[in-house]
Amino acid sequence: MRIALLGAGSIGTIMGALLCQSGQDVVLVDNFAEHVNRLNQCGAQIKGKMECTIPVQAILPEEMEGCYDLIISLAKQTVLRLSLQNALPHMHADTIVLTLQNGIPEDISREFVSEDMIMGGGVEFGATWLEPGVSELTTEPQTLGITFGPLSGRITEDTKRVQRALSGLHHAHVVENILGLRYSKLTDNSTFSAMSTALGCCWGEILDSYAAMTCIAHLGREAAMIIEKTGVLPEKIFGFQPLVEHLGFSSQMEMDNVIYNYWAPLYTPFRRCKASMLQDIEKGKQCEIDYINGKFVALGKQYNVATPYMESAVRIITMLQNKELSLSDAWNNLNAFPMPVWA
Repeated sequence: MRIALLGAGSIGTIMGALLCQSGQDVVLVDNFAEHVNRLNQCGAQIKGKMECTIPVQAILPEEMEGCYDLIISLAKQTVLRLSLQNALPHMHADTIVLTLQNGIPEDISREFVSEDMIMGGGVEFGATWLEPGVSELTTEPQTLGITFGPLSGRITEDTKRVQRALSGLHHAHVVENILGLRYSKLTDNSTFSAMSTALGCCWGEILDSYAAMTCIAHLGREAAMIIEKTGVLPEKIFGFQPLVEHLGFSSQMEMDNVIYNYWAPLYTPFRRCKASMLQDIEKGKQCEIDYINGKFVALGKQYNVATPYMESAVRIITMLQNKELSLSDAWNNLNAFPMPVWA
């Protein structure tokens, strides 16, 4: 397959490099010229949990040529529509669009290609962009994979072709229930990624703070309650499945059990992760908060589920993005979340 990977940021640089290393015909497409030049001149440098340099081909969006069989989109949802619009002239009738962004981006994909050519998925590893051409893998190499599936829910030969193309990753699991996968990933992003952004820290600092983990527990409970209302069964990703039976509680003792026996064991391997939303804010960019916690806030209103913690996360992160709050003392934002009251 001829592959274009749109959005060679921290995750895209690593994924694109691994696909190149496995022999796939893939080009990394990014609008940061210095990054593109460095990738071409020096290769993709991966640091952290993996130390290597892999030769890649990188281009600017306007340098795309011909048509691609597979478009892997990692561009932020804030620019997804523009990114796909730019790529549209380079799609043929059977081009597959695989969206791996946070949130639920497949609704935007529908504007450009038919539903049977849309696939979506969740990335299961963490990365931090260090400098042009250099990305840090912040999770263990065995996390280097994705879970994905067709929007139609039908596993076809096209699905298997994409899975084979992604064989350079540690794993590429296929599921039929893409919306269930999306809700699981959305919960993941709305908990640890949101708190990492709101507090300006890596996930390890959250795991070490009872107050921060209390917020995680409440964010997760809100997400699980909403998902249950939708009637969608969330898929399991890296052992995580946001069901009310896993994330629900009605007392401090029950909450502590959820924190220490569910959240902590699952997320301890990701201690070095830093949220992509936080990385965006550090660079002065718009982040995806409206597509992440904001999505659950909207769903909460639709299904009549209270979302005080989701709303707090949206408010705090929006203020950080707008420079109404400073990242230099972001840990104090813990005080802006509701305090749980137990009977």
